[in-house]
Amino acid sequence: MTLRASFWNANDRLQQAADNAPAMRQGEPNREAVVLLQRALVDTGVAPDIQVDGLYGPRTAGGVASVETRFNMDRDQGVAGRQSLGILDILLQGGRLGAELARSDTTLAVRKVRAAISALVAFKASPSSAPAVTVDALHTHFRLDVGVPTIGVTRQITDADVDTILERLNQLLGLYGAAATRFRTGVPVNGILTAAEAPLNGPVTFGPAFTDVDSNFGDRIGPNSRAAILIHEGVHVFDRVSGDVNIHISEFDPAYDVQPADLSLHNPSSFAGFAAHIDNGGDPAPRFGLGPASRGL
Repeated sequence: MTLRASFWNANDRLQQAADNAPAMRQGEPNREAVVLLQRALVDTGVAPDIQVDGLYGPRTAGGVASVETRFNMDRDQGVAGRQSLGILDILLQGGRLGAELARSDTTLAVRKVRAAISALVAFKASPSSAPAVTVDALHTHFRLDVGVPTIGVTRQITDADVDTILERLNQLLGLYGAAATRFRTGVPVNGILTAAEAPLNGPVTFGPAFTDVDSNFGDRIGPNSRAAILIHEGVHVFDRVSGDVNIHISEFDPAYDVQPADLSLHNPSSFAGFAAHIDNGGDPAPRFGLGPASRGL
């Protein structure tokens, strides 16, 4: 990984610090690198009043600590390393990250979830006249079919199945409506490169890897893929078994396409895939999310 902003991407010392090899701290001898760090703190508005003098003292350390505090990162007494430099790099590119970006993405996620709800309500009212896209989406993402007996991993859909999917989708709408308090920025338990994660009952934590620009945490994530993440993580908030190893299968894994219906009804990827399928008018190729060739979509 490297810092991407042209502001400082040619400075070897900062690139080393962004990989914690080693990080910069008070007493840093490379004054050129310190000047760039100080300018970044000023230009991004994180610490607009610090002096740009090339001396990494308590005030510069305090400015770096402000990055840690503002974005709920690990606290390390104002040491400029992977986390703080990576975030400054995103801000210097005009990028957004974490919960702030996720809250803006609820608009697209809500559109997709509402489209899925509308399709299912119409399907429940008249399964025999349901649009082909709805029937295809139910088969593709939940292995549920209309008017056929159980065949392998696929089985006939029931009203209870539709109600189960609808309940979860409506719960997601409630979650997005409360995003101001249910979304947070921080370091995911699974590591700084994890875009987002959620335990049962939440909150949903969005790391700095959840961003709309290329960064030290990975390539940018496009709006459709970010919406897929919001749907996926939202299911974890409400479904106790959604993280089980035999259920939590990525839509980019071949095993996803042969997951039995009773398990897919708990798979967060199934809900993200179904909503995208309905909203898109067909299964996107590639599917949205963090899979190959899809991250930036």
